[in-house]
Amino acid sequence: MIKKIFVLLLLPLSILAQNDPKAEAILEKVSQTNKAYKDIQVKFSYELNNQQAGIKDKRDGELTLSGNQFRLQLMGQDIYSDGKIVWYVMKEDLEVHIKSVDEFKAETDLDPANIFNQYDKGFKSKFYKEETVDGKACNTIDLFPEDPSKKPYSRVRLGIDKNSNHIVYSETFGKDGTNYKLVVAEMKTDQGVNGSLFKFDQAKYEAQDFDIVDFR
Repeated sequence: MIKKIFVLLLLPLSILAQNDPKAEAILEKVSQTNKAYKDIQVKFSYELNNQQAGIKDKRDGELTLSGNQFRLQLMGQDIYSDGKIVWYVMKEDLEVHIKSVDEFKAETDLDPANIFNQYDKGFKSKFYKEETVDGKACNTIDLFPEDPSKKPYSRVRLGIDKNSNHIVYSETFGKDGTNYKLVVAEMKTDQGVNGSLFKFDQAKYEAQDFDIVDFR
């Protein structure tokens, strides 16, 4: 599930979809706007919904990005990265898993250090409609995998604020009937984030009897 959340959070900021000129122009503005920020802090809600199976789950989380460093807080986990190493802190299990950034990239198919210029050419875009979301005038765009057989979803829908060029929501429609929606509750930029936010204090967690497992 963590992988799906990273995809919902970062894919919309790193993708330059092709074919629909109007959609492509909007996505280019999103990319250029976010690429100019030194740091980004996002508070969001994440919802999993499968009506047929009667499954609905909603969680809140926070993501902070600064250069190639990031920290995600969600579902009882804190995930730190200083750009070289990733620490998965699983509070309920009292465990910390340590992996390299390369392992993280392999697991999530994302490179946080280049999220604003690693354009994925594997999608086709289509402008869907204009809509108002929580009082914000938005452009809505659908992204379709060029090779649907390689993806577990049929499309990704993005709601983009016309004024700020920020992502308002991102929704993935799964082929199995499970949809994943991420809604941005708050987004702050260029706040001068303290680098200590991305530093993992191993001694602190060892003192709390966390089991530290190094997979590198």
